[in-house]
Amino acid sequence: MASSFLWKRLWKHKVFYLFMLPGIVWFFLFSYVPLYGIQVAFRDFNFMGGFTGSPWAGLKYFHQFFDYYQSGTIIRNTIIISLMKLIIGFPMPIILAILLNEVNNRKFKKVVQTLSYLPYFVSWIVVITLMQRLLTPYGGPVNDAITSVFGTEPIQFLNNTSWFYQVVLGSDIWKNIGWSSIIYMAAIAGIDQQLYEAAKIDGAGRFRQMWHVTLPGIRNIAVILFILATGSLMGAGYEQMLLLNGPATTAIGSVLDVHVISSGISQGRLSYAAAVGLFQSFIALILIVTANRIARKISDVSLF
Repeated sequence: MASSFLWKRLWKHKVFYLFMLPGIVWFFLFSYVPLYGIQVAFRDFNFMGGFTGSPWAGLKYFHQFFDYYQSGTIIRNTIIISLMKLIIGFPMPIILAILLNEVNNRKFKKVVQTLSYLPYFVSWIVVITLMQRLLTPYGGPVNDAITSVFGTEPIQFLNNTSWFYQVVLGSDIWKNIGWSSIIYMAAIAGIDQQLYEAAKIDGAGRFRQMWHVTLPGIRNIAVILFILATGSLMGAGYEQMLLLNGPATTAIGSVLDVHVISSGISQGRLSYAAAVGLFQSFIALILIVTANRIARKISDVSLF
């Protein structure tokens, strides 16, 4: 009886499910089919034997990673950079969306939105190249302005441990803040305008309207996105870290993402790279499940 009712509902809304089909197929092909290759982390993989013909190695490559003298440093660097991006970078799109919502000039609002969205579509290679031109100690516009205004020596922003975290965090926020704010703008647009009118009648100013109407209106979306963001604590961003990290910043800039790619592609250690990548994914799963349980107890909002 229940199955027949389910099929009736599916058939009734068949057009909508048909629209979902390409996304489901894509997700299956690129998210579930590759799970077959996880076994590489537990095998001495070679191209002649393939996935099933390579001999089993057990936890050999996991032991190799944790016995590696730099594994602790790499994990620590990854967590520090990811925490910085999560704690400081996560609220920025929310702040931008709220501020844009308070702007009455539609032309100015559209210009700001467009300018904030554009960096997301620019590759990290272009972004880092632009930063190198802007932040170069001699001839760069940023240092020229600093020396002319304050009369100090040029600052070495890149390949400098004193400025590494600031450059990483600033470039990440600049590139992603506009795109990440879209979903919050959509959530704000869905808030009942009568709530704002009621707040005005009660004497609430614009700040109190933001605090008591806007923020509660986007709370559920923010909590869900924060839960998902906790899964990235073991991933600091491959392209950005590969391009920004140099010999002078290796001690604080070596992260798991770059280590996995360099081990697997540059060194050809596919089984080792797969083991480290699986370790990342396992920790990310634990973090998401933990954050989901905490959010469900605190705010009654959760993914599952």
